[in-house]
Amino acid sequence: MAPVQALRHCLVEAKDGLVRHPALTVLAALAIAVSLYVFGGFLLVAFNLGVLSTQLAGEMEVQIYMKAGASEQEIAALRGSLIGDEAVAHARFVTAEESRRRFETRFPGLKDLPGEVGGEIFPPAFEVVLRPSYQDADAAERLARVWRRAAGVEEVRFDRAWFERLAALLSLLRSGGYGVGALLLAAVMVTTGAVVRLTVLARREEIDIMKLVGATAAFIRAPFLFGAAAQGLAGGLVALAGLRLTWRLVIRSTPFHDNPIMSMVAGRFLPPATSTALVAAGLVLATAAAALSLRRAGAAPPGS
Repeated sequence: MAPVQALRHCLVEAKDGLVRHPALTVLAALAIAVSLYVFGGFLLVAFNLGVLSTQLAGEMEVQIYMKAGASEQEIAALRGSLIGDEAVAHARFVTAEESRRRFETRFPGLKDLPGEVGGEIFPPAFEVVLRPSYQDADAAERLARVWRRAAGVEEVRFDRAWFERLAALLSLLRSGGYGVGALLLAAVMVTTGAVVRLTVLARREEIDIMKLVGATAAFIRAPFLFGAAAQGLAGGLVALAGLRLTWRLVIRSTPFHDNPIMSMVAGRFLPPATSTALVAAGLVLATAAAALSLRRAGAAPPGS
């Protein structure tokens, strides 16, 4: 049989198999959809927490306070050092006058406090944001020790507890994400494999006849694989559509607007690349599960 004819035969057989057993077809697609829906929900939460952690990282600053009498040369030297430091994402110099205006804007009721205290309580400073690979408490402390020795520097401050909380959040996302993701993907394969085995048993007589007339392993297995791929694709599309619908309902609900935690975990939908990958995962996992199940079920000629 020519390759094109063989492919056409496999596609027709796959379609006929899905139509002849509609209950199993719908069951497999829905089972895959439910598993991928749950997995997609987890990805949605993890994605939004990742966005949140990135935003928090951008707000994590190291403040380098200069001495009141720091010269322009000392400030320029430190600025050049920060710009050339691979650990620094960006650094901004804040003058004493700008610091005073910030304080008066944020705390209008205390705008007379500097005059009552006396002296210059708003020294010039550099606000430094570290690159992601340096955003942990130990790295920030090492950098702070170096910067404290720079000429004209009075003090270097950063919130160590804030750094440690961010590191703990990222560690939780990574460790928990791998575990939950593996369990959910395994559920997709187990579910699809079970349905394929049921389909093989339902078509046992037909498979036995094909074996007797000398059909090859590929010829027997291909329609099942194409059918499983179609079920996986359908399940992935249904899961994505359901996830999108659920997300829209959530962001329009009153609890979403009243509870800031909701906006943290569901403020944005999955990016297009992740959404496409979710659908593709249904197709790939269903096909892989079908291949394993066919091997175990013995849907191949003896000796193949």
